[in-house]
Amino acid sequence: MLRRLVAAAWLGAAASYKWDISDTYGQEKLSFSELYQYGTDDGPFPVTRGASYVLVDLEGQLSNPYSSANVTVLAFTSPGELELGGVNLCARELPAGVETSARRSFAVDAVSSRKIRLYYEVPTSGLQYVALQVCDSWAPVLLRLEGTITFKNPYGFLPAMYFGFLPFELVRVASFACFLAYFFALLVVHRDKLLPLHYAIFAAALLAAAEAGAWFFSYLSMNASGAPLCCPFPSHVIAAMTLEFLRRTLTRALLLVVSLGHGVVRASLTTREALGVALLLLGYLVSSIVATVTKVEESSDLHSGSKASTTSDLPVLFFDLCFLVWIYMALVGTMDALKDDKQTYKLAMYTKLAYTIGAFVGLVSVLTAVIFASRLELFDWPWQLYWLQTVSLEILNFAVIAAVTVIWKPTEHAQLLVTMQQLSTDDAAGPASAADDDDDEGLELAETAPKDLV
Repeated sequence: MLRRLVAAAWLGAAASYKWDISDTYGQEKLSFSELYQYGTDDGPFPVTRGASYVLVDLEGQLSNPYSSANVTVLAFTSPGELELGGVNLCARELPAGVETSARRSFAVDAVSSRKIRLYYEVPTSGLQYVALQVCDSWAPVLLRLEGTITFKNPYGFLPAMYFGFLPFELVRVASFACFLAYFFALLVVHRDKLLPLHYAIFAAALLAAAEAGAWFFSYLSMNASGAPLCCPFPSHVIAAMTLEFLRRTLTRALLLVVSLGHGVVRASLTTREALGVALLLLGYLVSSIVATVTKVEESSDLHSGSKASTTSDLPVLFFDLCFLVWIYMALVGTMDALKDDKQTYKLAMYTKLAYTIGAFVGLVSVLTAVIFASRLELFDWPWQLYWLQTVSLEILNFAVIAAVTVIWKPTEHAQLLVTMQQLSTDDAAGPASAADDDDDEGLELAETAPKDLV
C-alpha cells in the first residue's frame, strides 16, 4: 500500500489520468500535468507503437454578468520541470526551451457555455504540460470550467511513471501461481502427512497471489478507463490495499512462527509464545485497518491534508518493528539451539532461510542506498524506472514466501522431523535408528525425548 501512495506523491496533485474539471477559477494561470509521458510510437516495450496525446475538452462560461473574455490554452513538451508564473500566454509567450507546442484561444462570455477544445499529439517522450489563462478582460472575472483534460500514452491512460507496475504485478502473479501449483501438488501427494504449518504456508502464498492479482487488475482497469488511483480511491484499489495489509500480516506471523521452530523443531509453540504471536498479529492487523481507513477517508477530502494519515502509520511501523526484532531473535535462537544439539539437517533448513532473507535484505539495502543517492542528486534516476523505487519490499516478501514454500515443503517424512531427532554421525549405524528419509540422503532419526516436545 505504501509504495502506491509514494508513487502517487511523485505525481503530486497531477496523479490523474483523466482530469475531471468542475470548478470556478479567477484570472490566475492554470497548469496541469502528469509530468512524464511517452511520445507517439515511442512507448515502452512491448507496447512501442500507438498515439500519445493531450486532449483538452472543456466547456467554459464566465460567472460575471455581461462580461466577455478570451481563454488561451497551451499544450507543450518541456525539456525540464518549470514554473509558469512569469510566462504570459496572452502575449503568445512560450516557456524557455519549449520547441513543440499547440495553442488556441476561445471566446467566452456569461450568456452560455462555450467549447474549449485542444488536441496535442505528443511528439517525444518527456514532460508534458497544459496551461490556461484568461485574456482580454477589462475587469476581473470568474471562469467556470466543466469537462476533462486527458493525458494518454501509447498503451493507454496509465501515467508513464506507473507503467512498470503492470509487468511487475503480472510477473508477481505468475511467480506466485507457479509456487502455488508446486506446493498444492505436494499437498495432494502427501495429504496424509501434513502439518498445520503446511496449510498456513499455502494460505499465505494464496493470499499473496490474490493481492498481486488485485493490483494487476487495478492497474489494467485504470489504464483502460483513465480513472485515477487517487483521490478518492476506486473500489478495486481499496480491495487491493485490503488484501495487501492482510498478506503482510499473515506473512509476518508465518515467518515468526517458522523462526520459533514450529513444524520442524517442535510440534507446537508454548502458550506464552502463541499468545504473544496472536496479540502482535492482532495489533498489526488493527493498526493497518485504521491506517487504511484513514487514508481512504482523507482521499475523499483533498483539503484535509495528510497529518492524520501520517499519525495513523506510526502504530503500523511500531508493530512492524516488533515483528522484525522478534523474527530475528527467534531465528538466531533456533539456529543456535540446533547447532548445540548437532541437528545438522534441521539447521541446514534454517540456514537456507537465513541466507535467503540476508541476500534479499542486502539487495533492498543496496537499492535503498542507490535511491537515497539519487535523491541527493548524485545521479539522475531514469523516470521510466521510478516505479522500481517502491517495489523492493514486495521483492523481499516474494523471496521469503518462495523460500518457506520450498524449504518447508511437504515430504514423506515431514512429520518425523517434529517428533524425532537426528542421530549423531557416530550413532547413525546403531540400532536406535528409527527412520531413513530417502529425500534426505540417509538422514538418521531417533525419537525425541518427551521433554523436548514443547
